[in-house]
Amino acid sequence: MEQVGLAIIGSTGVIGKTHIDAVAQLSSCRLVGVNARRQEPLRRQASELGVKTYPTLDDALSDSDVDAIVIATPHPSHRDITLQAVEAGKHVLVEKPMSVTPSEADDMVEAARRSGVTLGVLFNNRFRPEAIRMRELIDQGAVGKIYRATMTSAMFRTQDYYDRLDWRGTWQDEGGGALINQGIHAIDMFQWLAGLPQAVYGMVRSLKHKIEVEDYASAILEYEDGALGTLHCDTVQAPNQQRIEIFGENGALIMDDWKITLHRLKTPVQEFLENDITIEFIAPDSEAETFEFEPVGGTHAPAIDDFSRAIQEGREPGITGEDGARSQELVAAITLSGCRGEKVSLPVDRSEYDGLMEELRQARTLPGA
Repeated sequence: MEQVGLAIIGSTGVIGKTHIDAVAQLSSCRLVGVNARRQEPLRRQASELGVKTYPTLDDALSDSDVDAIVIATPHPSHRDITLQAVEAGKHVLVEKPMSVTPSEADDMVEAARRSGVTLGVLFNNRFRPEAIRMRELIDQGAVGKIYRATMTSAMFRTQDYYDRLDWRGTWQDEGGGALINQGIHAIDMFQWLAGLPQAVYGMVRSLKHKIEVEDYASAILEYEDGALGTLHCDTVQAPNQQRIEIFGENGALIMDDWKITLHRLKTPVQEFLENDITIEFIAPDSEAETFEFEPVGGTHAPAIDDFSRAIQEGREPGITGEDGARSQELVAAITLSGCRGEKVSLPVDRSEYDGLMEELRQARTLPGA
């Protein structure tokens, strides 16, 4: 096909409008129509854009001009919309987070594989030049074998942020807080660079906000090869902070609010500590290189472009359903560990986690809160 025909589901929301602006920049796809719950804003939007109005999801899925849908609705609806789209033979690009639970993500991946349609997840930060460069450096062995990795994602939110919309901060409608919503982009980036741990010990708190879900979460990560890591997400910290640190035998790679610095060791860690006998308190010498990048105008366009070209070329998208589910797995493990007070292995037990979610929806609070 010359262009992939797209329908935006949830088009009148902030993210839906971001997708529309992104599609307008691309030659690989075209916007066929839009769908949203609020009908009057939807009709105005479609008229302004000169595209079709889809009052219902079925209307979009029954249109032969629509090759794929982009889901921009709140994540608790992602599973059901995806399953309906896959049943209709449509490709699906779903906004982050992929869903609420790992079992929901499993359903989405399995349905897409069974039907032979493309399922992609929109973690657009992976398309930033900084992220691409970090991945390249790790793949090239710039830091060597990783033995420690850490991540902090802190994005302050007021109480009004949660109070403004009924679904925010609730187990029933959001399914989590700082981990699955605000921190999910950073968690995806972290696991993409450092890999998934084999087990976690997590702690979750409703520290400062009057909400049901966590606004503060920390975890110790244990990797199969003996490496350790830490992860922290919150919506209470000021100033905001986005930081990833990856330490390996040959050096360290640091991302501090998208400023990327590579520290190259002149002597690998293990070699230095075993053979250098001069001064026992001196670390190996290193050289630092900070990378410069052009300002990023937006990364939804390259993400949607990759998805569309994957359909055209009959290949996997840059972020498949399986890829998108990995951050969901890590969130679930930390949440389950934090609520149960014990170490949790990955992958999480699906029935146990689904049971926990039902408990939290009923209790409407974290254990011990």
